[in-house]
Amino acid sequence: MQVIEEFIAPKTGHEPDCEDGIIVTDTFAAVIDGATDKTGRRFGGLPGGRLAMQVCIEGIRALELGVDGRGIADHLTHLLARRLPRDISREDRPSAMLAIYSPAHRTVWQIGDVRCWYSGLEEKAVNRKSAVDTIATEVRVAVLRAELASGASPADLARDDPGRDAILGVLRHQSIFRNNAGAAQWAYSSIDGAPVPPELIRAYPVPPDVTELVLASDGYPRVQPTLEASEMTLKELLAEDPLCIGRLRGTKGVRPGNQSFDDRAYLRLSV
Repeated sequence: MQVIEEFIAPKTGHEPDCEDGIIVTDTFAAVIDGATDKTGRRFGGLPGGRLAMQVCIEGIRALELGVDGRGIADHLTHLLARRLPRDISREDRPSAMLAIYSPAHRTVWQIGDVRCWYSGLEEKAVNRKSAVDTIATEVRVAVLRAELASGASPADLARDDPGRDAILGVLRHQSIFRNNAGAAQWAYSSIDGAPVPPELIRAYPVPPDVTELVLASDGYPRVQPTLEASEMTLKELLAEDPLCIGRLRGTKGVRPGNQSFDDRAYLRLSV
């Protein structure tokens, strides 16, 4: 396993704000996406998503060679739980999602919606939004479309996003579905200090004929075989749809002064 390309960019342009991370060791490679904070709570001065990302990086450095996806989730969960107050509510828990590759198992494990690509892998199967994010996105889009139709300017909506305000309650409460296998189609996985049900960890065996693998956070709307292609696609979509209500539709747009709608991380490996 060798790194071909590696890149991280914070949405604000300021590295200390970034909640995405990359870690490559002799035995594992991973992209981690800390969840955007929605509570304003800080942990040792850090927003929850950045803390969760950093804990995952520390934990992956210590992983033993033969551990599998369930073992990885258990290990990272334990480490994050030790850093959190015992009485913290489910809603206030910081969290992070990740995709991690093991050359020993020749497998990518996906916890949450961090993406992966290799030749022959069906994009729709692996790059899926959670059910809550899908619905929240459509509500936000509807609100902003209505505002535009009523005469609001795109600049005003970028600065003060009423669509984002409309869905914040949903986004804050979606934690009830996090690591909750009983929530059926609403369930999703994340490292948040609570156990990750094994059935919510997806595994993607990498075929023997595959020679390159990409892991990337969802700051890239499409994961492409090269960083240049992924960046070009993002650049074109940001120019076309900065409010993120069209082809780039999502739960947030590009804030004034920011470079994108989300942090992004890209890792291309020779496997």
